[in-house]
Amino acid sequence: MEPALDEASLVPCPTTPPARRICALAEALGALDKLGAPRILRSVRNAADRDLRDSHGLRHWCFDRQTPRDAGRFVAQRLGKAPFIDGSEGLFALAEGERAIQPSIGGVRSLAGGQVALTDSLLVLLGGSTWPPNKPVIVRLDVLTDEDEWTDEVTVDAADCAEEVEAIAASITRKIEAAVSSGQALVDRLSELFPRLALGTRAEAQIAALTGGEPFFPQVLRHLRALERAAENWTQGTPFSPEGVTYSVESEATLKHGSLGPLRDFPTPPGFDGDRWTLHTKLTGGNGARMYYKVQEFQQIEPGEEPARRVRIALGYVGPHLPTARFR
Repeated sequence: MEPALDEASLVPCPTTPPARRICALAEALGALDKLGAPRILRSVRNAADRDLRDSHGLRHWCFDRQTPRDAGRFVAQRLGKAPFIDGSEGLFALAEGERAIQPSIGGVRSLAGGQVALTDSLLVLLGGSTWPPNKPVIVRLDVLTDEDEWTDEVTVDAADCAEEVEAIAASITRKIEAAVSSGQALVDRLSELFPRLALGTRAEAQIAALTGGEPFFPQVLRHLRALERAAENWTQGTPFSPEGVTYSVESEATLKHGSLGPLRDFPTPPGFDGDRWTLHTKLTGGNGARMYYKVQEFQQIEPGEEPARRVRIALGYVGPHLPTARFR
């Protein structure tokens, strides 16, 4: 489920300056990040240079003095990354296959709209007073094959601001979860979906072994999203608290027990302390599965920015409830 930028929306707007449009786009992308969407914005090759005002495109306006620095850089970082939607080997051509498809929105050609309609993904728009012509957004697909021709009209999930992302959050979440259909798929995409999380070798093996059909598999994704959001929203001097999930620490009696304590000595990813694992979330949907995690602060230094404290999360164990000093 990769968001795609509608190139038909990259046109001048008579009422809204580019800086405000870019801010709204940045907020929409930020809202998608919080839902766990891939941190990617697919586009056509020339998306950054399509005229928004005064013959300048996003490549210019993202760094213009009128555009807030963080918003402009955020959008710019998502642009111009292959594979692109257009071209003979582009994403739309792959989805199109041996058919000839002409995609359009309101009579205007939109390869991104076609890509989203064919793959059931998400269309991101640069908002403006003249685009899109209607909401909800409908993509028209004029299809031609060797044997037949027809027209489909597909209503797609689309957003040009954070509020619109919130309105379709449930649909987006379902698509994200459907795209991660197994534990191995989750491991393969972990750095993309959850960049603040790291897996210990045991947790990685446990997740990779999941088929996706386990009753608690959707809960694994939900708890990972909660940990990722908590890490993203954490500020120095405040406690780390993943919202929306139940979590606790192991009792001292269990941690210091001669045989039960060592059961919590999971392999730890580099850069995290080697203490016995104690923090864990409680997954529903099965027989009391647990997800053990650690929180590690670090100093983040970005060019031109003040050093800032951030946190990363390590996972050590994702599996059945381990015996404790109280319950064995």
